[in-house]
Amino acid sequence: MKSDIQSRADIQIFVDAFYAKMPSDDLVGHVFMDVMHVDFAKHLPKMYDFWEMLLLDGSAYKGAPMRPHLEVNQKERLTQAHFDRWLSLFNATLDEHFEGKVTEEAKVKAWNIAQTWAYKLDNINQQSDQAEVAQS
Repeated sequence: MKSDIQSRADIQIFVDAFYAKMPSDDLVGHVFMDVMHVDFAKHLPKMYDFWEMLLLDGSAYKGAPMRPHLEVNQKERLTQAHFDRWLSLFNATLDEHFEGKVTEEAKVKAWNIAQTWAYKLDNINQQSDQAEVAQS
């Protein structure tokens, strides 16, 4: 039986394992590696803080998580398919390492993030398309 997520060290385990999958993924990996050229040495500590805040009431995270996704979306449109793949990889990574109440909470929070951000970006993209049509 696997243990549940209980500490920052546990968060580091699943975050590291999740992002280790990025370079080889054709859809979301492409965005991380080829579009944004993510510096994982800088990105991972932010993700540890983010997930610690969401799951363990940590207070180290400082940031606006939607902003970087808006920047990505300006370079390459993010679609529901991107968020579905992200969520699938995220959940699979959690399942590989953990099980329990906090692990399930992480999945719910990730689902909420994926759905909310996909919806917001889709609206932004539709507005952009409408503006382009109106200008032509």
